[in-house]
Amino acid sequence: MQRDRILVTGGSGFIGTNMVDFLLRQGKYEVLNLDNRFPRNKEHVHLYKPCDVLDAQRLAKLVKDFSPTHVVHLAARCGLDDSKLDIYAANMEGVQNMIDALRNVPTVERVIFTSTLLVAEMGYVPKHDTDYRPTTMYGRSKVEGEKIVRAQKDLPFAWTIIRPISIWGPWGEEPYINLFRSIAGGWYFHVGSGHFKRSLGYVENSVYQIHGLLTAPREKVDRKTMYVADNDPADLYDFAAIVKEITKARNIPRLPLPMVKLVARTGDILKSFGWSRVPLTSFRLKNICTEYIFDMSPIMSVSGPLPYDLKTGIERTITWLRNAGELKK
Repeated sequence: MQRDRILVTGGSGFIGTNMVDFLLRQGKYEVLNLDNRFPRNKEHVHLYKPCDVLDAQRLAKLVKDFSPTHVVHLAARCGLDDSKLDIYAANMEGVQNMIDALRNVPTVERVIFTSTLLVAEMGYVPKHDTDYRPTTMYGRSKVEGEKIVRAQKDLPFAWTIIRPISIWGPWGEEPYINLFRSIAGGWYFHVGSGHFKRSLGYVENSVYQIHGLLTAPREKVDRKTMYVADNDPADLYDFAAIVKEITKARNIPRLPLPMVKLVARTGDILKSFGWSRVPLTSFRLKNICTEYIFDMSPIMSVSGPLPYDLKTGIERTITWLRNAGELKK
């Protein structure tokens, strides 16, 4: 029996690396990673072919040569600091290029297109799938990418749009990996009470959910938009307390909000002078203090119970950080 062939674009990125890892552990798929960056995990090199989704000709050839049955399209230009929409061409033109490439491959059964919760402003829960309120160019580019997918009327495969919510875990990046480092290093502090609840997604749970979308009955996922995150929202105070306990870090102090706002404004000034790695800005402070809780029942009805609880996810992330030399053992 021929195995399913799963194409992961952006498989060298954070979620992509975990996605490829998950698929390999299943032991029943042929996997290909197309990315313009070399794999983070050296064990994935044999599955990798360099490709920029903006190179329509090369993308079409590689997709046709592999002839996937399933596609997880994660490739994207990320970042919140750029002020020009065309910088995020990969999130728009790249989506169209992927659709054009897939139209010519009759083996494709199902495709997942990755968007973002930032198609609406932070803290706002959209009332319906096209209730768009982006406040960043990145968010606007993802809105345009979604519109491109929704505009297709005759696609021969089932498609799903996913919006990952604050994903964290092994192979991760800012801001959550920095959260772990700052707590372990003793320079993290709570803002005000520190109790801000939000939906978060441990990455190994997230790729489990994405795999569920690939294997669920077509009618449950076709032309649907689903948020991807853990079922239960996390309290950032409790999250930080678990990290502190496992890393044996010092007690976490609390700073009054007015004082933190002053620090953030200083960060704004430093950033305006070209310092790109400012620890705290007003934008980041607003994100920290903004609560957002999404209804995760649609994705949970597809994936079922998740494999990792919050504490286990934190433990696994700390183990990865230590093995990667990012935290002291």
